[in-house]
Amino acid sequence: MWKTIGRAAAAACLLFSSEADAEERPACDGTITRATVVPCALSASLDVRAERAAAVALEGRRTASGVLLPSNPVLALSGGTRSIPTTSATNWYVTLSQEIEIAGQRGSRVRAADAALAAQEKRVLLGKRDAASLAWSSFFEALAAREQLRLAERLLATSERMGTVARARAEKGVAAALDADLADAATFRLLQNKLAAERSVATANARLALVIGREPSAAGVAVEGALTPLLGLDARPEAADLSRRPEVQAAHADESAASSRAEELRRSRVPNPTVSAFAQNDGFSERVFGLGVAIPIPLPAPVGRTYAGEIAEADALSRRATIARSRVERELRLELAEARATYTAHRLAVEAMTPERLARAGESLRELEVEIEAGRLGVRDALLAQQTLIELLQANIAERRALCLASVELARALGLPLEGGLR
Repeated sequence: MWKTIGRAAAAACLLFSSEADAEERPACDGTITRATVVPCALSASLDVRAERAAAVALEGRRTASGVLLPSNPVLALSGGTRSIPTTSATNWYVTLSQEIEIAGQRGSRVRAADAALAAQEKRVLLGKRDAASLAWSSFFEALAAREQLRLAERLLATSERMGTVARARAEKGVAAALDADLADAATFRLLQNKLAAERSVATANARLALVIGREPSAAGVAVEGALTPLLGLDARPEAADLSRRPEVQAAHADESAASSRAEELRRSRVPNPTVSAFAQNDGFSERVFGLGVAIPIPLPAPVGRTYAGEIAEADALSRRATIARSRVERELRLELAEARATYTAHRLAVEAMTPERLARAGESLRELEVEIEAGRLGVRDALLAQQTLIELLQANIAERRALCLASVELARALGLPLEGGLR
């Protein structure tokens, strides 16, 4: 009883959740932060709404399965006239009959519907987790693109100053004209990087706008936050409890629904009796009252209907659901191992690029201009050093971006609630 009430309450929540989302939609028109990106994405996700609608549809199936009677009562009325040469009489007949299930078919139907509804509830959760994962990935992509653009602008400005110094030295005759040309080529290459970074920013902002329900072609989305991974993943155990994953829970529920369906079909082979009560005015005003029972006669296939084919199909689908659950568990274990390895590799790479090392690289990049102007460093050597330092700074952003995306995948593989308060 309590389980049934719980299912009904859950379905009621799902039924009104779309209206609640519309009324409680977070403010997603301003700057998107780590605190708002997931709520905005969940409220805008069409996949989540579709899964909720499917859950409401299954609740309708659950309601239909819980009906006590397999069919409505049948009231039959008939009348006629009986006559002989000397007299006549009006005869009438009234029969009320009701089919009754005696083999527990209703319970099997309810269990199958409950399992299907439980599976769909997990798919709603899985849809939310997918939407949250996409939101985090899009948010980190936007942050990384913004940082890449800032770095490209800073590098371009530095390269332009170096080119100016190299051109001035060439005009004074203290450096070859080739050095100035090489500096101009390096500046042009950095200009291309800046234009590519601007395109990446526009693309990432459009993708993020679509995820949170804005128009991608409208003004860019303002994002705010640090390009740092999700917190608390290093303290998580190496192995995760797969039974908590909504994919596994949905597979278990599908397996239960398939087996319940097979059980229902087996119980349907038991004939349903029909009990009846009748009253009639027969003969010449003779009153007759009585009770009756009708029992269908099951005939063997292929003459009669024994549900043999349906039972075989349901058993095969139940075995298929069991295999599908095992396959899901196997894939999730592999997903966790790959996500853990990827996250660890990018974390070590980011840790190797210490703030002190990055600060020295930035300072050395700025000092190249001074070294060239003072004549302590040749332009060609400076350009080679510049390229190495630029690659280091760009690799830092690329590794931090990869670490953030890997943290999302690891959190997903660990079964953490990305749709909740994970930051």
